Amino acid sequence: MSEELIWKKDEIKFIKPYNEAKIFTGKVFNETEWKDFVFEALENQTNRIIEDSLIQISEAKRTIKEARLWIVGGKIIDAGYYKFNDNAPFEEKVSEDGLNFANEMIEVFNLEEAFVMDICLTDEGWKIVEVNCINSSGFYPNTNVKSIIKALNIYFSN
Repeated sequence: MSEELIWKKDEIKFIKPYNEAKIFTGKVFNETEWKDFVFEALENQTNRIIEDSLIQISEAKRTIKEARLWIVGGKIIDAGYYKFNDNAPFEEKVSEDGLNFANEMIEVFNLEEAFVMDICLTDEGWKIVEVNCINSSGFYPNTNVKSIIKALNIYFSN
């Protein structure tokens, strides 16, 4: 983390921890935000971030809307938006094209019996934001926690 990054004028980058359990939440940074974050993180002795912490960096992509999907036994149990950007109109339910994309990705990347997949709509179509362990993913206010627990109970009782 302490290694100097090269920034172009007005550039933004998506930066997240590499292969470490959420030592910080990945997000889009500009140069000033990143330098401030690193300085404060290294000064703060209560976190797990150190100078040798590895990070992943990618070009920031514009997202229109983002959704979290809870998957048990290869099936989407619950899906809900957690972020709308720009002037994207609010939708209560994840759109059919988003769910279709997610189901296609589940067939390709059915990583575990239960996991969470975050997807987003971009100018280039639907993309996977990340896939996570189900027991370390947060619930949003619109998550149907009861249906997820019920599905887990049924699936793992058989």
